[in-house]
Amino acid sequence: MPQLIIKNSGREIDRVNLSRLRTTIGRSARSDVCIPDAFASRLHAEIRKEGDAYWLQDLGSANGTRYNGNLVTMPIPLMPGGEVQIGETTILFDDPRLTQTKNATLIADNTEALNPAMTIAFSSRKNPTSEILESQYSSRTDLLGLISKVGIALLSSSGLDDTLNQVASLVFEAVPAERAVIMLRDESAEGGMKIMVARVRGKEEKLEEVRISRTVMDEVMKNGKSVLTSDAQHDPRYASQTMALLGIRSVLAVPLSVDERDVFGIVYADSPTYEATFTEEHLNILTTLASVAAIRVENAKLLEERMERERMERELELATEIQQRFQPSAPPKIEGYEFQGISFSCYEIGGDYYDFIRLQDGRMLIALGDVSGKGTAAALLMSSVHAAIHAQVAANRPLGEMVKSVNLYLAENTPANRFVTMFVAILDPQTGNLSYINAGHNPPLVGRADGTVEQLTSGGLPLGLLPMAGYDVSEIKLNAGESIMIYSDGVSEANNIREEEFGMDRLIDVFSRNLGASAAGIRDKVESALSSFTQTAPANDDITLVLVKRV
Repeated sequence: MPQLIIKNSGREIDRVNLSRLRTTIGRSARSDVCIPDAFASRLHAEIRKEGDAYWLQDLGSANGTRYNGNLVTMPIPLMPGGEVQIGETTILFDDPRLTQTKNATLIADNTEALNPAMTIAFSSRKNPTSEILESQYSSRTDLLGLISKVGIALLSSSGLDDTLNQVASLVFEAVPAERAVIMLRDESAEGGMKIMVARVRGKEEKLEEVRISRTVMDEVMKNGKSVLTSDAQHDPRYASQTMALLGIRSVLAVPLSVDERDVFGIVYADSPTYEATFTEEHLNILTTLASVAAIRVENAKLLEERMERERMERELELATEIQQRFQPSAPPKIEGYEFQGISFSCYEIGGDYYDFIRLQDGRMLIALGDVSGKGTAAALLMSSVHAAIHAQVAANRPLGEMVKSVNLYLAENTPANRFVTMFVAILDPQTGNLSYINAGHNPPLVGRADGTVEQLTSGGLPLGLLPMAGYDVSEIKLNAGESIMIYSDGVSEANNIREEEFGMDRLIDVFSRNLGASAAGIRDKVESALSSFTQTAPANDDITLVLVKRV
């Protein structure tokens, strides 16, 4: 099972299995991985499982999250051995399930330096065309023909893969190479480079394994140079068993770059034969080809990224719309009572659930649930809770049996580390009696006519933990002018920019000072107090509020 290896100065190394769909990391005790680090935010980062991959995302932390030394500004995939840095805490990602894929694998030989006697390095910061124009007229003609051919060929390319395969085919036409490899920068890949194309002359299938000198790669990617190695077999720096077995003699490597300060890829070619020794002219031609192709490759990359981003945005919009349909479209109307509900997700979609359901005998069911975690996984579980509650209402089950059935359903059909806290009540409008069950949820507040505020502290276990858990039904009565406020922990635990919590004292104070207001007025006052307290601080949890007042 994938796991996190947590290293903190002065503490023993901890190991945490990634068994959740979402694993939050931070200083808060509510985080799945709690790290006692003064430089960590309460909810600092999270690791999300998507398919078989795990992605790291910063949660708007104060001091940032770094992965392999780079600041995390958007979700990035984790690779085995990847290092997450949060404050003074180092977290290593380990995934023993990962096996070698069928795609080409890059194995870089760790040569120390190129042999100056056998290697020529050309700076990509010079215009390669100006160097070629100094050569013979026939070379200029060939060059112009190549540029024209590159432009025409790449115009027909529809996507990134198609474009890169076209470039590889042009490499074989331009230079006498037996093998062509194109790699693009990818921080999630081993060595920071991902093989996009790896082909042998005359064959369309992709190579399963590619061995390239690390020195050549660094010369191109770090120094922005085009490299020609005329005789790798006799260069002592290349006299490795791998190079001997492959029989590589000549090597060409040129950068892919639109901006000379930002090399985003490499075009590599080699040949094992003495007859196909590369020359400086071959290097110039390949450098020019890469310079022309880089613009099309960059455009194809940006196009695919935009299309993927738009696809994700459309899916999120649809998911948000579906989830919003689960919430009551408007508060119910019952003479003598006011109902209000509001919910804000800290992500595009959330895991909080609230509902008003009119029963067959005229009573009203009021529910508020908070699914563990946030985002997509929590939203999916929330939809199951919504369906389960409505199914139990349709079956006309008593409150106690209803909650037990929902708990059994969740325990049998959700992961063991997932649960739902819920407050569910049935209001009799004729008498004002409110029968309720609190399944591990925050204690609701009851505002009495004399101005006092009570907390409904009784309750049981959250739903979905133990299949046979028991739940007792309690009862209170709402008299005229009294109200009850039900809320998720996103309200009481909302943080401001100084990482301070809103807290129960502030919530009770706002509630008690506005008991004479309408249900909508109380809701607005609480929301306003939260906004004034949190200011520009990003939300760290879903915020949901339900109010019932007897007028």
